[in-house]
Amino acid sequence: MDADAIKEKANSAAEGITFNDCACETLSQVPDFAMDMAISHMVSAAQEQGVDTICCDFLEANNPMG
Repeated sequence: MDADAIKEKANSAAEGITFNDCACETLSQVPDFAMDMAISHMVSAAQEQGVDTICCDFLEANNPMG
């Protein structure tokens, strides 16, 4: 999945939470079958931490795969 498609999907996942370009580019490395789960995980982490914009640093800090 390319970064533009990811951005559209991710930014529609939850009201008030956006994924910046860098985050979407990073997520393009995630296999398509795992994309929904990855977006959902990041949205949940953002909601728990009071974050409204998901960036590359946030992805790295909250990556369950280490």
